[in-house]
Amino acid sequence: MNILECKSSCISKDLVAIDSRLDALQNHFLLDMVDGVRVIGIWGMGGIGKTTLAMNLYGQISHRFDASCFIDNVSKIYRLHDGPLNAQKQILHQTLGIEHHQICNHYSATSLIQHRLRREKTLLILDNVDQVEQLGRIGVHCEWLGAGSRIVIISRDEHILKEYGVDVVYKVPLLNWADAHKLFCRKAFKAEKIMMSNYQNLANDILRYANGLPLAIKVLGSFLFGRNVTEWKSTLASLRESPDNDVMDVMQLSFDGLKEMEKEIFLDIACFSTFRNEKYVKNILNCCGFHADIGLSVLIAKSLISISNSRIIMHSLLEELGRKIVQNSSSKEPRKWSRLWSAKQFYNVKMENMVK
Repeated sequence: MNILECKSSCISKDLVAIDSRLDALQNHFLLDMVDGVRVIGIWGMGGIGKTTLAMNLYGQISHRFDASCFIDNVSKIYRLHDGPLNAQKQILHQTLGIEHHQICNHYSATSLIQHRLRREKTLLILDNVDQVEQLGRIGVHCEWLGAGSRIVIISRDEHILKEYGVDVVYKVPLLNWADAHKLFCRKAFKAEKIMMSNYQNLANDILRYANGLPLAIKVLGSFLFGRNVTEWKSTLASLRESPDNDVMDVMQLSFDGLKEMEKEIFLDIACFSTFRNEKYVKNILNCCGFHADIGLSVLIAKSLISISNSRIIMHSLLEELGRKIVQNSSSKEPRKWSRLWSAKQFYNVKMENMVK
């Protein structure tokens, strides 16, 4: 396998724009390949394809290492399996072939990782890390691995990667229009392009709605496959009133990980402040009793907003998530919501109160 350098067979034919991303990551891997141990962070919003990218990277390069391991969803393992031991068992089984029943406790697992893996050039990929303490307790330390080893940490939170001390952070970008169009066609038409012109405008509306997010494009494209134009129009109208749950559930995880003040800031931006001037928004948030500087910094690190040309940018689907949370938090009656963001909503509530 080292001689043949198996590459293309590891990559799913269903993916688009994967080659450029893999090339960028592999450039980071090749640095100091002989002697140094490097840590690479993969960062981006939910649904953007971090795990898919890492899995394809693992398939391409794992044969270059003496031992390799891919741990799915570290956060879930911690939450459901009482701490780091289950993750350690997976590492030891995948890298050294040690069976789970041979590992009694956290101490013995840590000792095995520390003393056995330092002899091996190892590849460790840990997906969905949401607390830096998880890495320390699992035993992910550069000095415990052999020369040429690589650690890849996947997270929605850039601050975790920086706090751990990664050598480089790779931010996974949204799909550009051409790649988004290609992915959508593969899902909705099982082809590289739209074959019928009466679908073109509707497809463009769907792509503007998905706004380059691979998860949304795949979910919507798969749902629309084989459906007629009337059903496409109905789906688009429905999405504007009620976003797809499969997409929202993935994005909701980022919101759930926020503290209360950060949640309030997120909801204010989702309802009122996208594309507004950063200084203007900070002034309003501070007047509301929020600590805007640290709050916005946290939202940026968690890929929930970005700042471009001094303006706050939030992905359109995250806006929809925020508004859905407001609508679902108390009542179906707009007058009981914590926020109203459209003139129509405000007018209806005002008139209702005036009548009463």
